[in-house]
Amino acid sequence: MTDSDTRQPAPSVTPSPKSTWPPKLDGWLDAVARRATAEGILSSILVPLVSALAALVVGGVLIAIDGVNPLSVYGAILQGVFTKSRGFSYTATVATPLVLIGVGYALAYRARVFTIGGEGQYLVGAVAGTAVVTAGGVGDLPRVVLIVVGLGAAIVAGALWGGLAGVLANRFGASIVISTLMLSFIGDSLLQWAVRDGIRDPDSYNANSRPISAAALPSFFGQKTHLGFLFALVLVPIAWWLIRRHRWGFRIDARGHNPGTLNANEFSSARVTLSVLVVAGGLAGLAGMVETTGVNVRLGQEASVGYGWDAIIVALIGRLHPLGVLVAGLGMAGLTIGFESAQRQFELPSSLVSLITAFVIIFVVWGDAIAARWKESR
Repeated sequence: MTDSDTRQPAPSVTPSPKSTWPPKLDGWLDAVARRATAEGILSSILVPLVSALAALVVGGVLIAIDGVNPLSVYGAILQGVFTKSRGFSYTATVATPLVLIGVGYALAYRARVFTIGGEGQYLVGAVAGTAVVTAGGVGDLPRVVLIVVGLGAAIVAGALWGGLAGVLANRFGASIVISTLMLSFIGDSLLQWAVRDGIRDPDSYNANSRPISAAALPSFFGQKTHLGFLFALVLVPIAWWLIRRHRWGFRIDARGHNPGTLNANEFSSARVTLSVLVVAGGLAGLAGMVETTGVNVRLGQEASVGYGWDAIIVALIGRLHPLGVLVAGLGMAGLTIGFESAQRQFELPSSLVSLITAFVIIFVVWGDAIAARWKESR
């Protein structure tokens, strides 16, 4: 017997699996989020600032093509926010749901948990809160109690809706992007059913919910701004403290940068995934009820106005920082309110604000990429 006959076969080497972090479907959002959380003035301040200015320049070119002076339009926008009656109050009111939902997105994206389901959670929260405060016998409660109960129901409903995506991801490996998107469509369908049947006002000819004036949020300082804006202002420092000082914030950042460190410290990254989705969903649900009780006083078919989608842009432009989200939310709301005034004055197309907003996020992505290459070349 020769040596070749007795030689044992070489053990097969199993190639190490390639990392699946982050998921390919979420690659673009991961790149944007990773650059958004980069340290330094260039990434955190200059990129969004220059991007916003560049988008305004492009918007000015589009305005000039329509034969209107861009400086006059932008001047009218500033006047609509700062000098017109209640201009800033309306701006703060529009910014409230953007900030509430945007902070939730920021927390989730810092953990690289890419939910886009804020719109559905917003609607589910509004439906649940409205159903509770308009239920038989509940309307007789004191106003303060009714407000707290309604907001609490909305938070719980939004949190459960967001947590459902976390369960699907942790248990079955479902894509969070896809599942939260589908749940948003389901949430809109739930709204349409609710205002037509479940919580419909029997005295209304249109598909509207029962009125919730008894649970309406009070305004403060005699302005149009409701109490929900104060909620948004209080949320910002709380979120900052959680990120910078609390153990949960450390786990969020750890999961975002290296999920293996959580498992090495015997803390499951799946729990962080679920927790950020629950918190983001709860904040979106709160935003839905705040908008209903502070602005609309009842739910209708048109309740889905896109705050959940716009808040994604607010979170990214705000660099996933609570204070940045507040600034970006006020900026986007100011552009919307101010442009409504300028649009009536100069007869401009209503789609111009959406175009400028789209250019802002495009320039932010480009600016981040350029900044990253510049740092690598140094």
